[in-house]
Amino acid sequence: MAYLIITNGLDQGRLFRLSAGQNILGHDEHGQLQVSLEAIGRQHARLLVSNGHVVIEELSNSDDTYVNGALVQQPFHLHHGDQIQIAEMELRFYSAMQTSVSQANTNCLEDFASTATVATLRERSNLLRRLRQFFYDAGFDEVETPTLSADTVVDRYLHPIQVEIGGKPYWLQTSPEFGMKRLLASGMKSIFQVGRAYRDEEQGPLHNLEFTMVEWYRVGDTTQQAMQFLGELITELLAFESFEQITYQQAFQKLLDFDPLEISDQDLMHVIAALDMRMSPTWQSLARTDWLDLLLTEFIQPQLGLQKPCILYEYPASQSALARIHPDNPLVAERFELYVHGIELANGYHELLDANELYERNLKTNALRQSDNRPVLPVDSYLAKAMKHGLPDCCGVALGFDRLAMIALNKNSITEVLPFPFPRA
Repeated sequence: MAYLIITNGLDQGRLFRLSAGQNILGHDEHGQLQVSLEAIGRQHARLLVSNGHVVIEELSNSDDTYVNGALVQQPFHLHHGDQIQIAEMELRFYSAMQTSVSQANTNCLEDFASTATVATLRERSNLLRRLRQFFYDAGFDEVETPTLSADTVVDRYLHPIQVEIGGKPYWLQTSPEFGMKRLLASGMKSIFQVGRAYRDEEQGPLHNLEFTMVEWYRVGDTTQQAMQFLGELITELLAFESFEQITYQQAFQKLLDFDPLEISDQDLMHVIAALDMRMSPTWQSLARTDWLDLLLTEFIQPQLGLQKPCILYEYPASQSALARIHPDNPLVAERFELYVHGIELANGYHELLDANELYERNLKTNALRQSDNRPVLPVDSYLAKAMKHGLPDCCGVALGFDRLAMIALNKNSITEVLPFPFPRA
């Protein structure tokens, strides 16, 4: 079908449906497109619809018909979205006829269909049902928190998407962390959430701008109890018989033969320089934390979880994020991550409880974001107020469900388990 819509004047919003063949526009009472504007002639213009094309032709010889600002002096083929002006009347042309029947039969499925197969989506649904049941059986309550909030996690490498509402900035959440911790401060004890999270500039086999996050918190858990629960969850869902745990320090000692906590900056630079990997010309100007991250990504992570799930724990204190510093070892934080087949699936903390410490960490992170030419993010939040009120001692874990489904269903990319990845959303 093809349409004309008047976009100005008293008849603004009036719609004309164009029929096959000739459509006369004017104030002729027998015309197909009747308008009452005095400047419009009795039969002012003709729109001919034929074989999926629409042609406009002026009939009045008044030289006052324009398409996209150009005078129509001879029959003109219209295209979807063209702006038409006839005398003082403005119209917009819309067409839904641009795909022929033969094209629709061969191409339209590619245009709208799910990236994942129907069978895969059903398997994903079953995996999600089993995951939820695991939490219900463990006594957790399922919760929902806002995906759009005045607060946002402040992280150097996570880029929230800003939305302006009523002149005030809000953010699509990079994780439900802040909202869920507010629920803990309000009195809840064991909670989980399966929801949507958003991170700008994330795209690739393991990333999508919009993704499914599974996050949970339990009051009173020790770090070891939280890691045990994570291990039991992943072995249940991925049908492994067991999982393993290794400290960050032990992994570096085993795979790269040095202690990441004790090595001097100078010796660490020598280690990196001796390794066979492509480096940025400015790598020596990076911070120690960036060097360790680089080594973890290139040499440690690909070796983790190859035979069974692996939980890497006791990250350096400089990489604590929102985890507390270990009370018996100030060199490390009570942070842990889960890896399967060299892919990071989950990130967990024994949670930071000190609001002042949160404020200071946010200030430092914002300073680093500014050095990266990134906008600063708000350091004050509802979470900070909740922490001052009294956030209970707890552990929390965030797990990427799309990656979990990718591994569980033996796929090579999360796009194979998503119905509509962001470029097709």
